[in-house]
This record gives sequence, structure tokens and C-alpha cells, in this order.
Amino acid sequence: MAYTEKRGTRGGAASYVGRFRVDGRLRSTRAFRSRRDALAEARRAEEAGKLGAWVDPRGSAIAVAEWFDDWQATRADRAPRTLEAERERFRSLVAPTFGEVPLRRITHDDVTRWAAGMRAPRSGEVASPARRRDAVRLLVALLDAAVDSRRLTANPARTPSGKVSGLPRAPKTKAHRYLSHEQLRRVADAARTHQGRTLVLLAGLTGLRWGELSALRTGDVDLLRGRVVIERAYTRLDDGTLLLGDTKTHARREVPVPGVLVADLSVLLAARGSGLLFVGRDGGALRRESFDRNAFRPAVRAAGAAVTTLQELLGLRATRLVDAATLEQVRRVQEQAGLPATGVVDAATWEVLVEADRRRRDDLSRAAKIARTHRLEVAARLTLGAGAEDFAPLTLHDLRHTAASLAIAGGASVKAVQRMLGHESPVLTLRTYAGLFEDDLDRLGEAMSAQFAAQDFASGAHHVLMEATEATPGVRQLPRIAAR
Repeated sequence: MAYTEKRGTRGGAASYVGRFRVDGRLRSTRAFRSRRDALAEARRAEEAGKLGAWVDPRGSAIAVAEWFDDWQATRADRAPRTLEAERERFRSLVAPTFGEVPLRRITHDDVTRWAAGMRAPRSGEVASPARRRDAVRLLVALLDAAVDSRRLTANPARTPSGKVSGLPRAPKTKAHRYLSHEQLRRVADAARTHQGRTLVLLAGLTGLRWGELSALRTGDVDLLRGRVVIERAYTRLDDGTLLLGDTKTHARREVPVPGVLVADLSVLLAARGSGLLFVGRDGGALRRESFDRNAFRPAVRAAGAAVTTLQELLGLRATRLVDAATLEQVRRVQEQAGLPATGVVDAATWEVLVEADRRRRDDLSRAAKIARTHRLEVAARLTLGAGAEDFAPLTLHDLRHTAASLAIAGGASVKAVQRMLGHESPVLTLRTYAGLFEDDLDRLGEAMSAQFAAQDFASGAHHVLMEATEATPGVRQLPRIAAR
């Protein structure tokens, strides 16, 4: 029960504080000149404590930066990369405006103005919508935690209904890039090493994330069962440190090994023995930036421009597509060289074309000759047929999208694609690749139409609705519908 205590004098007059209990602890109000005011304040605080709405004024006096450190200390179970990203976001976007401000001094208008005009630390320009959205979400989470810990009565970043009115619009997601089977094979063939070829095919046919690929051990690959076990992943911090931990969803899963990969994986497994499946030059974990720079991007450039390279050697206008004119010219070259005129540009055909090009390089500088030789060496590893088409550069993560695209085109269900990619739920799979499932609806409509037609007319049977032969009490008799 609330009561008051006398606390000396203030300016010659006595002062009083109210005493009350919240969460089993005896607490005090600020000093009042009137015993009645002190008691009323103590009673209000005690009643708020019973309703779970009491806030310790001293707790809300803490600065936002100090509260952020305390809050992060309670999130030690989060992935190191997540905590690192939060620290960077707070330091660069939140702290300049709110770092030294006490929690109780933040207002809804402050948050709204900050969200609209948030500045990037280096350029001084308004930050991108994606960065502003992430920063606002971080501040909202920080203030939600302050409410949960009874440092604030309400989150000033939210409206009374709980909405965050200052949240910038979600940026449009970048369009996914997909490779066809033929284009994926081209990229793999253009890779400089057997390890590079195997990694590209594994990523493009199973959709594994880079962290999962780089953490694979030889023991995770079971060629007899045709499965790869995914149960750990590498995470790279901003300072370059690699941390080995759980997968993104903290779940173990298995993905199927496509039959076309068995031979390549067998060679790699025999060479590794034990330990990591994919390794860097130092024998440690293969780093994404190293593989991307030295293997993947050069392979994509060569494979993505292979048709243009072919048409240059043939003296044709670059259409980026192996069309009828290109096929005709390829067959002519093959006939002149005594090769089977198949129109397929294989190693033997490339050799003839490269040799002819070598005789026409007199006007090139030495550096240009060397660059052209390297370019054609990679192109000569590729096979091009009718309909082959050039493609624009893509990222390593686009191989994951490619795997999803090829699986869906092959008839895989949403659940199967979800399990292969390691999504937390089919909803995420559908939201990410909804457009790819449109073809399923077309095929479903065609299949149902064909089945209906086969059942209804193939046997010549017609469904006729007959009148009931005997009247049934309470049941309306249907009229007879004659067959047409």
C-alpha cells in the first residue's frame, strides 16, 4: 500500500516523497511540497505497476547509444554477421541523430523527420530507401526492447495503433537472372579448373548458398545415395574473418546430387580425401571474393560472349544468337576443313577458326595478341549449337536463382524447391519465385481440359440427368434433360 515519508525541508518547508511497491521492490517518487501530492503520485505509480504500465524514470534517462550496447549484449545467440550489420547501421545512420539522446526525449516527429532525411555518412546525401528502411527498423526494435524492459511506456516510433508511419517504402527487388541448362554448362566449361567447374554446376543445379558451398566437407557428399548433407556454413565478417556456424535457417537438410555431377564430384572427392570439398590456394576455406574474381567472373564473361566471339571469327554481324546464317557459315567452314558439317561448334571447329584468326593478327600489338589468345583459349572449351545465345554478366547468387528456375521448369513442386533451397517455408519460395510457377497453371489447365475431354467423349458416353422413378418425400424432382 502506498504511503509517504517526510524528507527534510526545502526552502524552509517540509518535503515529502511517496513510497510504493512494484515487482516486489519498494520505490520512491520525486519530492513534493504537499503530502497529498506525494501520496497521489505513489498511488498512481503503484496502480500502473499492477497493470504492467509502470516505468522507472531513471531507466528512461539512459542514452540511446548506451541502451543499444545493453540491448546487443542480450542478443548473443544471433549470428555474428547479424550483430555486425546492426552495429554498422547504428553507428553510421542512427547514432549521429539519436546516439546521445535519452530514451524519454525521443518523439514520434523526431523519428519521422529522421527517417525522411537520413543522410549517408560518407557522401552526405540522403541514404538509399533500403538503408533508411533497415535503419528505421533497427531503431524501432531498439525502442520496442525499451518498452519490454519497462524503460518506456510506449514506443515513440510507433503510432497508437502500432504502425511505423515513417518507414520508407520497400525498394524494388532486383530482377532475378536465370541461366538455361546450355548456358550453365557453358559457364562451367569456361571455368579454369576442375574445382571451378564442379562448384559452378553444383551451385547451379542445387541452389546452395555460398556459405554452404564453401563449408562442404567430403563426408557430406554421399554419391551412393545421391545426396549432399547441408548442416553448416561459413559467414564472412567485414574485417575478412570467416566464422563457421549453422546454416542461415539453423536447420540441417539434404539436397539431391544430379547424375551429371557424379563424375565431376568423384574426381574431386578422390583428390581431396578428407576435409573441405572446395579449398583455396592455401588449403583453407575457399573465399567468395577470390573465386568470384579469379574464376567465376572470367568464366561468365567468356561464356556470355561466346556467340559474339564466334561471329567475329566468321566475319558475321554480331547478333548474339546462333541463327540460320551463323549455322550456314559454320557448316561451310567445317566442309572446307574436312570436318563433319554438323553446324555444332566443337573443339575441332574452334581450332580451325582460331588458326585462321591467328594468321590475321599482324596489325595487332603484342599485348592485344596475348589478350586475344587468352580469350580464344577459353572460347575453344565451349560447345555452341543452334539457338545458343549470349547473356549478360551475373553474380554467384544468380546461380541459386538458376537452380530454382531449372527445378521448377522440370516440374518440381513448391515443397520440393523449398527443401532444396533451404527456405523456412513454402510461402517464402512462392513469394520469391511466384512468376516461375505461372507455367504450372498453364500446364494444369491444359491437363485438366484434356482429362475432361477424354472422360466425356472418348467413349461416346453422355451424362443424362434422369427424373426420379419414385417420388421421394421432401425432395424436389429434377426435370429430365435430354441428350443432344
